[in-house]
Amino acid sequence: MASNGKAKTEAQMLREQKRIEKEKEKASRQAQAAVAKGMRKENWMEYMTILVDNKIASGTGGTELLTALELENMKCEVVCQPLPNTISFDRRELIATNGTIVKTKIHEEEVLLVEQAEVIAEHIRAGTLLEHVSRCCSIMSEEVKSTVTLFIMGLDRVMKKKKGTIVNRADWEAGLIDLQLKRNITSYCIKNNAELTDNIRMFCKALGERPHKLRANKDLFVGAHKDSLFVDKDGRGYLQVWIAQLQEIRSINEAIASAVAQIYPSPQSFSNFIRSTDRQKAVDILADIQVRRGVGVLANVRRVGPEAAKRLVQFFSSTDPNEGIS
Repeated sequence: MASNGKAKTEAQMLREQKRIEKEKEKASRQAQAAVAKGMRKENWMEYMTILVDNKIASGTGGTELLTALELENMKCEVVCQPLPNTISFDRRELIATNGTIVKTKIHEEEVLLVEQAEVIAEHIRAGTLLEHVSRCCSIMSEEVKSTVTLFIMGLDRVMKKKKGTIVNRADWEAGLIDLQLKRNITSYCIKNNAELTDNIRMFCKALGERPHKLRANKDLFVGAHKDSLFVDKDGRGYLQVWIAQLQEIRSINEAIASAVAQIYPSPQSFSNFIRSTDRQKAVDILADIQVRRGVGVLANVRRVGPEAAKRLVQFFSSTDPNEGIS
């Protein structure tokens, strides 16, 4: 009896263990499904919050901006930003861990700064634009490194002044180019509040969809395309890649590329041939290579020909980056 009771207890424990394992697997699947749902392109709005500075929200066009974002189902909060007239972004991420969902909040690096054209023009005139923007970046980067995008309002208003123009067009453009080259800050000149609202809306959407696009494109160069070519660790497939490379040259079709690759089976062997041979002689040698087309009664043989040979030699021997392939 004791033995039967022990066997029954062990069977019960085994069933209980299997039940617990099934529940864990179910919880894990549910958690992964929830994370996958959050990764969908159409669901980005549920996980991102747009933090609009109160000066933008209370200023001219602020109500229209908030309304436009809400109509797109974007979550907005009006806050007092460390730097006035800025918009920043918080993103909520879901991570599946041991069958449970862990929620984390990430403060995005991207920051939108809205400035009046008069302010930017004064800094360009005084030669302090880089210093001004660097100071803005440092304020926003106290908690997290920030990448600032500059929206400039009212350029026409500044340029149309007949007297007392702060800065001319050439100096204005030079200042913004300097800003992009030295601080990697992109700037946009905005005509009115409606255009500002539209640009902010598009920026928010692009930023919200970015994680999905990054995941979708991470394998872009690793077989994502059905026509991708592969070379394994033993080198199989290398010849097909070389043939495809040759076909990138105008008028070099697969038959010509295959005929050339049979004699020069790698870019290095072909380049060595070009470098060690007079240019015209190389053209003549390549022009005489036989190209077989078709099979059976439809098969025929022709030569590469001087035009295609000339393009091949020109492509691999030219040292002038501006030389066109004729």
